[in-house]
Amino acid sequence: MSDMTILESYVRIEQVQIHVSEVALGGKFYNPRILWTRKQSVFIEVSTSNGLTGWGECWTFDRSADALVRFLQTEIKPQLIGRDATLVEEIWHDLFSDTVLSGRHGMAAAAMSGVDCALWDIAAQVKKQSLGALIARDGVARAVPVYASGGLYLKDGTIDDLQAEMRGYVAAGYSSVKMKFGAKPFEHDLERMRAVREAIGPDTGLIVDAVYSLDRTKAERWLPEWQDLGIEAVQAPFPSRDWDAMQWLNDDVGIPVMVFEAESRYVVFRALLERKAIGVMQFSPIAVGGVTASLALIDLAQNFGKPVSLQCSSTWLAEMIALQIGAARPEVKHVEIHGFHRMLFTDGDPRHQTLKSGCIDLAGSIGTGFQVPTGKTTLFDEGLPDS
Repeated sequence: MSDMTILESYVRIEQVQIHVSEVALGGKFYNPRILWTRKQSVFIEVSTSNGLTGWGECWTFDRSADALVRFLQTEIKPQLIGRDATLVEEIWHDLFSDTVLSGRHGMAAAAMSGVDCALWDIAAQVKKQSLGALIARDGVARAVPVYASGGLYLKDGTIDDLQAEMRGYVAAGYSSVKMKFGAKPFEHDLERMRAVREAIGPDTGLIVDAVYSLDRTKAERWLPEWQDLGIEAVQAPFPSRDWDAMQWLNDDVGIPVMVFEAESRYVVFRALLERKAIGVMQFSPIAVGGVTASLALIDLAQNFGKPVSLQCSSTWLAEMIALQIGAARPEVKHVEIHGFHRMLFTDGDPRHQTLKSGCIDLAGSIGTGFQVPTGKTTLFDEGLPDS
């Protein structure tokens, strides 16, 4: 889609503000890599000369958001003031070009995600459309297939607790669920996995996430169990550098590998697809560079005949951005709805959190369909959250 088809006239970017929210996560839930004690979320608010405000979110998985906020303040925000907000894709390419020499690919993509999503939010508001309808090739947004993501480890948690969680997702209308494994010995994780299958029944899809914790020897031990349990896909089974093992599991063995939620580089996804190391291409729209980058990656996956799964483990804004992209593109197999990372979920429209036949319908939304409540954020024009 050409930038010129989005808006008819020059719309000046008047203000770019950086907001941060933080929630305490208690230090009780964990996966093979992280014990969750808190989560910071970074938002971009773009205000324009035509009186509209757009919101975007940046990927934040660090112990502190300080580095990202400073990068936004010094490298991104000065490039935006006064720009024409109608030139969404041009701004994306300019920001990408400006950060090539910095070597900060992941941070740049996270920062650009917030800006790009905010500009697309504004573009859809101008057209009085949902973002999904604006970017859909035929102008029609579909109901979006979703899956429930949970099954983390809980200190002092029991198998009964895990089964109750998973039964709750099925009762809520989810047709697929995801759980973590890899932080405990094989026998313990096998008990957990079998208990989840028992809880959700034979007809509910089951995705398992190893959070990069396996090697080929460990995976070979799991193979008969995964086949017996009817696993839909294995997310992040091996360290991100072990492409050989990913190709083996995905192509030679035939168990779909779902990767990578934190990867942002188009060239990495293309190389993995060429290696036949991806069964389901997974990425987060707020990590790869926003809507513009997401659409390019979906086209890439389509060229290789692979479905796309959109990752979300943050706020309801990130969920709505992913859902709008999923509404626009049928190549999106499903969107993750998290059972643990649920920041600002209570501020979202309940209509857009209700499942029907395993899908969410975004009817009635304009733009992304969500404005961040500034009363729950802190503004950082100059200072840093933790300094």
